[in-house]
Amino acid sequence: MFTSKPITYLLSLYLQIILPLDLIYSIFTKRYDTIVEYVLLAIYAIAIFFFIYSFSYWEYTNFYLRYVYCFFIIAGVSLIIYRIVSTDITVFGDLIDLEGQPGTVILTIGLIIVDISIILSKINKKNCFDLAFPFKNGRYLVVDGGDGKVSYFSNYHYHGWKNTNVSNYQIMRYAVDIIKMNKYGFANKILPASNQDYNIFGEKVYSPVDGEVVSVDRNNDDNIPYGKLPDNWGNRITIKNNKHNISLYHFKKDTLVVYVGQKLKVGDYLGEVGNSGKSSRPHIHIHVVYCEDNEYRLGAGMPITFDNRYPVKNCVIKDYQQPVLNEEIVYE
Repeated sequence: MFTSKPITYLLSLYLQIILPLDLIYSIFTKRYDTIVEYVLLAIYAIAIFFFIYSFSYWEYTNFYLRYVYCFFIIAGVSLIIYRIVSTDITVFGDLIDLEGQPGTVILTIGLIIVDISIILSKINKKNCFDLAFPFKNGRYLVVDGGDGKVSYFSNYHYHGWKNTNVSNYQIMRYAVDIIKMNKYGFANKILPASNQDYNIFGEKVYSPVDGEVVSVDRNNDDNIPYGKLPDNWGNRITIKNNKHNISLYHFKKDTLVVYVGQKLKVGDYLGEVGNSGKSSRPHIHIHVVYCEDNEYRLGAGMPITFDNRYPVKNCVIKDYQQPVLNEEIVYE
């Protein structure tokens, strides 16, 4: 996850506007003399769009924009197939016909490898620790989730923390970041300048588990979005449930209402979402650590589910009625 605002928005502009439009234009307009060249174009289009579709942080534009692109990519690939079967192209061609496109060939192979890693990272793990969803009504987007060890592009936490020389980055392998969208697919105002411009800022958070509070930090200031990050982990809480420790990070300053030693039930009010600690914009961070003793920071990161649903990047959870746990949730 980038912490520089210019880099973040320029990269999002390229990945979510410029590159998809250029890709769609190429699919609909390019003409070739051999079938193998058309096949390369179709595979390239699918590989690069799957990467954009799966990896991009759509909070910076609009989440539903990716479905619009998906329609045109499907239509474009269908057009390629139609051109192959309905025109006079009879020459299948050879790999030598692709010698003029070495960059496209190399990029396609690399993207296929990355796409496979993304798919593998989203496969539901065994022995997940099940949590209740910590928010009430609304549409929430998982912006990082899945197996971060398998794919950085699904969940940056594992490799991101590894590169910062954290003593035990293993606890972040399955960490989840969550934001809130409105019904139109926007997570914030256009080019937000303050925390109040984000839909999730100030959202009430509820306990996702029964347990005892073993750690609380509540007095850290909230960051200016994409400003300089402080040298602390922000306002956070850790709840112990037997040998599992559930941590939630980035609460709003002075909103946590719980204390160390307090016994919690699922659905108990905790505090409000903020932007404290090592956080570039408002969101809630959740991870679970399995530990035999009280040194939970040295334990093993556990895969989690929200009411038996494995939260992966770009998974939408909507219309959730918390804390009525037996009520159906609708996922996209």
